Amino acid sequence: MTVAKTLAAELAAKAPIAVQYILEDVNRGLETSFDKAQVHEATLFGLVASTADMREGTRAFLEKRKAQFKGE
Repeated sequence: MTVAKTLAAELAAKAPIAVQYILEDVNRGLETSFDKAQVHEATLFGLVASTADMREGTRAFLEKRKAQFKGE
């Protein structure tokens, strides 16, 4: 398996909303000042922290099991 396919498989197993926001933040961060990028990142983190997937990920970690993300 190529490096790109391995990375794609790893990302596909992650919480979809979090991955979407990470990609958005990276792309936007390349086009803005550091100060604005920090504010944007903090905003997206707050949004991710309020998702059901975040709660599922935390529960799965504490229960030592694989998370079952639903994109919620």
